[in-house]
Amino acid sequence: MSSTGELHSPEMYCKNRLYCVELLAMGSLMNLTAFLVGNRIEFEFLKKKTTHHAAEAAEASGLSIGEIVKSIVFIDQDDRPLLAVVLADTDVSRHKLERGSGSKSVRLASDVAARAATGYPTGGIPPVGHRRRIPVYIDRRVMRCDCVWCGGGARSKLVKLKTSDIARLTAATTCDLASTEPP
Repeated sequence: MSSTGELHSPEMYCKNRLYCVELLAMGSLMNLTAFLVGNRIEFEFLKKKTTHHAAEAAEASGLSIGEIVKSIVFIDQDDRPLLAVVLADTDVSRHKLERGSGSKSVRLASDVAARAATGYPTGGIPPVGHRRRIPVYIDRRVMRCDCVWCGGGARSKLVKLKTSDIARLTAATTCDLASTEPP
């Protein structure tokens, strides 16, 4: 969200699409704004105090926890990263993620491994625009929402995205990831 609270459209940032694509190709993929603009995605940033957990982000932003998703990096048995996207009031079932991803086992990535895979700090990882392409698995409940607030690339920002854009940009697999136990 801009300081005036307006929605950002790609045209606001980049009149010359070729230039944006060239910026992305030159390694500026870590700039979430440039990634979103280069892919002609509508988005809205919301600045907030620095937080690390979804419940804290909801409180700091004034959003309900049901409007926010978590992007959580896991590592499979071959040390390859994968990303699970779930509603913020939901825990990821590792068994369901293993089944959905075809992995023999998955474990939660360390903060260092998560940043290495995505280019963003935990607590600010968006579901799109990562340092390198990693498999993304989105919980079915997330896809029932039109738009969600996600990590905005920093622990002090959230970004509002359409779930259809998230799925398209990441070639995500939609599956049941929610733990049946309360968080």
